[in-house]
Parts: sequence; structure tokens; C-alpha cells
Amino acid sequence: MKDLKEMDFETLKNNFDNLCSEINEGTDAVALTLHSGRKVYIMPEQSYDNISRFVIQNTSVKVLH
Repeated sequence: MKDLKEMDFETLKNNFDNLCSEINEGTDAVALTLHSGRKVYIMPEQSYDNISRFVIQNTSVKVLH
């Protein structure tokens, strides 16, 4: 999954399992940028144990409690 892919939400929703399978076959995490500017990260299952190395800063003005 080295190529930049752009897709709308409907395509993502309909192909989410295939996308996750493709990510799990690789080693790179994937960042999805939502229309609102927020990011969603999907990473291979084999990397779950190393999740502490990922630091995601809060860039939102709203703070969730």
C-alpha cells in the first residue's frame, strides 16, 4: 500500500475489510484524513504490541473529557 489512495466514505465503508487485509499484509500504518481534518490511523495487527511508539498529539480545539 505504498501508493496514495483517495476514496470517498461510501467506497471506504464498502471496502473496509479489504483495506484492513491489505494493511495487515504490509508493515506500514495508514492515516485516513477525514473531511473535518481529523485523522484516523489504521495499523497492522502485528504492530499492536508496539503501539506505545506512536504519539498522536491532540490538534483539536475541543478537549474530550
